[in-house]
Amino acid sequence: MKKLKTVLIVILAIIATSILIYFLPTDGIANKIPFLNRLYRNTTLEVITINGKAKVYIDEKEYGETPLTINDLAPGEYNIELEKISDSENFYQKQSFTINLTKNTTSRMELEIGPAGILHGAILYYTPQNNLEKSHGEISILCDIENSKVYLDKEYIKKSPVIADILTAKEYELEITADGYDNLTIPLLVEEGYLLNVKTYLFPIPITFEDTNNE
Repeated sequence: MKKLKTVLIVILAIIATSILIYFLPTDGIANKIPFLNRLYRNTTLEVITINGKAKVYIDEKEYGETPLTINDLAPGEYNIELEKISDSENFYQKQSFTINLTKNTTSRMELEIGPAGILHGAILYYTPQNNLEKSHGEISILCDIENSKVYLDKEYIKKSPVIADILTAKEYELEITADGYDNLTIPLLVEEGYLLNVKTYLFPIPITFEDTNNE
């Protein structure tokens, strides 16, 4: 009789847990349960700054200096701030970005921070997508320079923005070009079943005295 009661309790517990998982927003629940917390916080954010270091703040909490890899983050939307470290006070502006992190993925920020809020580099993060064919993913590419040209593996695709283009899931080389700006070339990994969001920034090519004289 005791064994039968135990079996019934286990069955009811399984049913209750299944209903909870199906009907409730379990992301928030799992994040708060101690023994599930470690399994749930499985997203990674990599932050790299080119030509210098920056302090990294996530939702106003300081996490350290670049280069920085932050593991075990819970999925969700984060406000990320980069404050370039410099001897010249107020020469570089603090940069703020909003990124939506997805569980079981690695998001990446690789940026050069220049004066006057000028940036060069890219931010990459993934969003789950349903109804994609096997071995396929999607990619969206934005650039702060309007109508910049987009190339994948040296093949011209179109002018930015690129919105939810379906691609075979594999590695690519992305190049963004625009007249009067430095080119940007970065590797990409399109994952099966995910939309890869790519936000890019281009540095203007400095004008020299020789350029002015030639005009």
